[in-house]
Amino acid sequence: MRRPTVAVVVFPGTNSEAETVDACRDAGMQARLFWWSEDPELLRTFDGYVLAGGFAHEDRVRAGAIAAKSPIVAVIKEEAGKGKLVLGLCNGAQVLAEAGMLGPVALAQNLPAHHFQGLMVEVVVDREPQRCAFTSCLEPGHAMAMALAHGEGRFTGTPATFEQLEEHAQIVLRYAGAAPNGAEHRAAGICNDEGNVLALMPHPERAAWAFNVAFDDPALRGVDPNKPAAAHSIFACMAAALRATEPSP
Repeated sequence: MRRPTVAVVVFPGTNSEAETVDACRDAGMQARLFWWSEDPELLRTFDGYVLAGGFAHEDRVRAGAIAAKSPIVAVIKEEAGKGKLVLGLCNGAQVLAEAGMLGPVALAQNLPAHHFQGLMVEVVVDREPQRCAFTSCLEPGHAMAMALAHGEGRFTGTPATFEQLEEHAQIVLRYAGAAPNGAEHRAAGICNDEGNVLALMPHPERAAWAFNVAFDDPALRGVDPNKPAAAHSIFACMAAALRATEPSP
C-alpha cells in the first residue's frame, strides 16, 4: 500500500512541526518538512499539506496575515481547489482564514481573556463527521483531548456566515463545553464547503499519544505511553482519505 505524501509547511516562527511530522508518519503517511525558502512549485508533487502551528513571521500585522500572502500558500490554495487535502493547525488555521480558504470566517483575539491561553481542552466531533475528510472516519460525539495554545483563536464572523456554516455542517469540531477563547458556536474546527480543507485551532499533534494526555485522561494512565490517543485520529482520518483518493491500479 502506497504511503500518501504530505508536506508539513514551515515558516519563520513555526513550531510543533516535528510533532506534526511524527503524527503524520505514525498514521501511515510519508511526511517531510517543507521550508519557506523552497521552490513552491515542488509542493504540487505532494498528496496533501499540513500548515503547522506557531507564530509565522512573528504574527506581525495579524496572526497568519503575512504567511497567507506567500507564494507557498498561493500554490497550496490552487491545489486545494483541485481537491487536495489541507490541514491548518492553530497558526496554520489562521493562515487558512487569512488566505480566504474558509470563506468569510475570521480568527480574532481570545475573549474574555484578551491574551494568550494555554490549556488542555476537550473537542467533540459534530453531527456530520463525513462532511470533512479529517473527521470522516469518526463517529458523532467522538471526544478528543487537545492542547489549546493561542491568543487569537476565536472563530468569528457575521450571523449570516455562521448560519451558513451551521446549515452546511462545516463546524465539524466543537469545544465540549464553553469555548475558552470565546469562539462563536463553540467552533474549534471549521472545514471549507468542499470538505477538503480544515482549520483547527487546538493542537492534535501535541496530544496524539498517551504520554501527552495521561494526566487529563484517566483511561490512559498506566498504558503504553506511545499508544495513540484520541487526537491521533485526525491524522488517521487524513491518511485514510488520501488513500481513498488514490487511483485504482
